[in-house]
Amino acid sequence: MRDESSVVAVDEALKERILSVRLVIFDVDGVLTDGGITIHDDGSESKTFDVKDGHGIKLLQRCGLQAALISGRFCASVDHRAKGLGIEHVYQGIHRKVEAYEKIRAATGLEDRHMAYVGDDLIDIPVMRRVGFAVCVQDAVDHVKPYAHYVTKRPGGKGAAREICELILQVQGLWEGVTARYFQEDLG
Repeated sequence: MRDESSVVAVDEALKERILSVRLVIFDVDGVLTDGGITIHDDGSESKTFDVKDGHGIKLLQRCGLQAALISGRFCASVDHRAKGLGIEHVYQGIHRKVEAYEKIRAATGLEDRHMAYVGDDLIDIPVMRRVGFAVCVQDAVDHVKPYAHYVTKRPGGKGAAREICELILQVQGLWEGVTARYFQEDLG
């Protein structure tokens, strides 16, 4: 059963960009989180991740697409989250994100047109200018939005990553197949 209300209409140029995507790179703070940082008494940090965003990433992976993370900050909880999601390419404490992007390209052998990037702040613009499909979250800083091919309807840390995962899977014709098991009637 297909829920037509969740299918986003995209123009042909955007559709072509999305059809080429093989790997989605996510910024962490402000994209996979709401941008808040919890600093504990011992100086350590923690972040809160949306479980639905994580499930979206797992759905991408089930369809053969890859995910990667690039963060300007370092936080051990990001490594734990990435490990739990099976994300191989994780770069933290990166102030020139395009350098991490180049490492991901080299490791995967993918071209710019095969990469998507989801960001929210100025530090993300250099990578957004390179990839085939550049995305920013709804609450990204205004200076970032002109560099995005798509702006999410949801804010960072509140379903934006899931929205992008679903959009890519729907446009690539993979959504129904990867979600069919959830809609099948239990006959047992």
